[in-house]
Parts: sequence; C-alpha cells; structure tokens
Amino acid sequence: MAVITLSIIGYIGYKQMYGHAPGSTVGPSNAKQRLDNVQKAANRIEDQQQKSADKAYDQSEKSETQ
Repeated sequence: MAVITLSIIGYIGYKQMYGHAPGSTVGPSNAKQRLDNVQKAANRIEDQQQKSADKAYDQSEKSETQ
C-alpha cells in the first residue's frame, strides 16, 4: 500500500514541477512555441528601436544643416 501511495505522490509532484505527465510530449512543443514567441518579440523590439534611432539621427541631421 505504501508503494502505491508513494507512486501517486511522485506522479503528482512530477506533474506539478514540470507541467505535464511523465512521458508526455506536450512539454517540448510548448517550450519551442514560447521560445519562438520570445524571438519574435525581440525582433519587434529591435525593429522599433532601430526606427527610433533612425528618426533621431534624421532629426539631428536636419538641425545641424539649419
């Protein structure tokens, strides 16, 4: 009886720690999707910062020529 109880507690603990049951393929695909989302967000932020830098550079060039 103790072995069954410990097995159940171990299963529940594993599921709580890793977010899926042992042997489940749900985990890696979710991690890949999260990584892809982070990379897309980083690219968006980089593009926005580059546009802001270009705009500031253009404005400084205009003020120097006047």
